Amino acid sequence: MDVKSGKKWWCAIALMGAAHAFGLGNAAAQVRCPVVKMIVPNPAGGGGDVVSRIVGNKAGALLGQSFVVENKAGASTTIGTDFVAKAKPDGCTLLSLTASGVVISVLREKLPYDLQRDFVPIVGVGSFPMALIVPASSDLKTLADVVKAAKAPNGIAYSSGGVGTMAHLSAARFLNDVGATGTHVPFRGNPDATQALVGGQVQMFFSSTAEAASLAKGGRARAVAVISDAPHPALPGVPTMKSAGFADFSPRLWYAFLAPAGTPPQTVAQLGDAFTKALKDPAVQEQLAASGFNVEPRDQAAISAYIKSEAARWGKVIKDNGITDTN
Repeated sequence: MDVKSGKKWWCAIALMGAAHAFGLGNAAAQVRCPVVKMIVPNPAGGGGDVVSRIVGNKAGALLGQSFVVENKAGASTTIGTDFVAKAKPDGCTLLSLTASGVVISVLREKLPYDLQRDFVPIVGVGSFPMALIVPASSDLKTLADVVKAAKAPNGIAYSSGGVGTMAHLSAARFLNDVGATGTHVPFRGNPDATQALVGGQVQMFFSSTAEAASLAKGGRARAVAVISDAPHPALPGVPTMKSAGFADFSPRLWYAFLAPAGTPPQTVAQLGDAFTKALKDPAVQEQLAASGFNVEPRDQAAISAYIKSEAARWGKVIKDNGITDTN
């Protein structure tokens, strides 16, 4: 992620903006694929599937194209991300980038791709607020109980979908903030990490509010706090981290769509228009809201800047907590 590659990315964004402004999204540049693949670099069943499918289906209808979600999980999002980096830059293979995808690019010194060099941003989509959950059978009833358990001599065990995921870094940041210790138990993805929590193998997990609400409704887990400015409607009665004194604690599971570098600016602009229109559609907003997702559209320049800020933000957490990944 050197300065030179960063400049190239910003130049690409400027060119795409110019292409859109001058109406270059003509028929010759239109996306024409047997099917547009939305690659989700996480196991099936997660939030990325929900978001990509709902937004992709609407964008596909607007473009007259079929959109499908394809999961390529493994190695903390790097397998799916590398697949898209090496895909033909024709607008037919896109990446559903997650916050964890940015973090892993900071955490690992050697990756087969570079987010700035090998991708061009299309649009920022929005985010799921997160929640701190514990097993339903646990004696931990409140956030204060969790803090007390974490400060015990043996600390607290917590799961995640892998080293460098938001669940991992959120827990590390939380424990650092309260002056406690914990044992990290990483899994291949959030579904497995959730099962470990439900089964009592670990004591806490930072999940999306959508996952937390589903588990709480089924009596399998208990949410002790939500990470949002106000109480979350899907988790009534659950206090916010902010109300408990964690005003600066605000991790979110955000999503953005990217294309391989070299994708024609007109094509990227056309995709961006379709996704933005999809995000403004009342039916899409209703579907996403029902899953607990907050729609937060960001254009190419805005999502590029946001990705850089998130890399810096979580890079500090990685450094402060001595987090390493040898994979």
